[in-house]
Formats: sequence, structure tokens, C-alpha cells
Amino acid sequence: MLVSGFMIPYSKVLKCQASTTVREALDLLVDWHVSCLVIVLDDKPTGIVTKTDMGRCYLNGISLDSEVGDIAPRTAGIKKIKSTEDRDAAAKFFERNKVHHALVVDEGDGEVGLISALDIVTEVAKDARAWPWNRHEDGKCHPIASR
Repeated sequence: MLVSGFMIPYSKVLKCQASTTVREALDLLVDWHVSCLVIVLDDKPTGIVTKTDMGRCYLNGISLDSEVGDIAPRTAGIKKIKSTEDRDAAAKFFERNKVHHALVVDEGDGEVGLISALDIVTEVAKDARAWPWNRHEDGKCHPIASR
């Protein structure tokens, strides 16, 4: 399965401005049951802020009235993966970069989606449940060809 087959389309990704307060970002994360927000400036992604970043804010005594743009430099930055990579390559990418979220880009480096480590785990679980069928790149199950 290619990343493009299980990513969250960019149009559905929750985004915030760098001027969004930590409190507002935390409210979005909790209310929408998501683990990250993409920080945008002039509709271009500049970073990703996660629930882990929110925990660090708490531990470091950062005010909830601070702006997420102020805490973004404390994050790992924005990692990008091509939509044409397969699921296993994406898992290796996450492991190598020690991140749980990545922006998905097309061949021209344009934003097309977002994936998380949970998305990869979900795909692995779907494959396990599909046996003895094969899941193809279209996400549909097909019988395994007999030999």
C-alpha cells in the first residue's frame, strides 16, 4: 500500500496559525481527537505541533497563552515523505527520523496529506485481518493467486 492510499488528505488536516495560543491548539487537539496540528503561514506549512509538544509545555511551565509559533522551534521540525513511498518505507522513515507525524508531498514537493505512526499501524492491522487475501494499492482485498 502506498502512502497516498492511507494518508489524511491535506484538505482535511487540522491546521493553525503560528499566532494560535497553546490553549487554543490544545483545545483543537482534544476536541477533534487528533495528535497533531500543522502550523501554517500564508497557507504554507511551517511546522507540526503535537500532543507531546503540549506535554513539554506543561513540564517546562510555558504559559497556555504563549503562541504555538514560539514553541515550534522546540519540535523536531516538519518532516516530509513522498506520496509514492510504500507503507514499509514510511515506517522506516519514521524510525530513522524519530518522529510520529510527517507531511505527505507529491513529486513537485506540494502538500497532499499527512500520515502518523498510528496510520501505519492501522494499515498493518488491516493487512493482517485480510489474510488469506491480499490488499492491493487500491486498498481493496483480492484473493491470493494459487500457484
